[in-house]
Amino acid sequence: MGVGTPRNLVEAVMRGIDMFDCVLPTRDGRTGTAFTWSGKIAVKAGRYAEDFSPIDPQLDCYASRFSRAYVHHLLNVHEIAGATLMTLQNIAFYIDLMRTLREAIRNGTLGAYQRVCSLYP
Repeated sequence: MGVGTPRNLVEAVMRGIDMFDCVLPTRDGRTGTAFTWSGKIAVKAGRYAEDFSPIDPQLDCYASRFSRAYVHHLLNVHEIAGATLMTLQNIAFYIDLMRTLREAIRNGTLGAYQRVCSLYP
């Protein structure tokens, strides 16, 4: 247990491990970091203050209804909704990651997940 990053999960699945326990997605979410299909982003950072795109355009989840700029604002004024939305985003990402890993196992394309490893060094 104690596996956390998407890279850790992919590498563990490639070794046949199928059960994980980690606080990383929720802890990082509460502090303003999002796990996305494009890599990790710090939504709390100033460069997202005027970014009106969804946190992760490739992910269909409740948090995707809100822009990076709005969540950035919530996080920076210490509104609990910001931490909640980021936590939901990260949990949705991890669920989607594991769903696609299961599909890759079924399709015999698990080796393609090295791309995810490169996004999360």
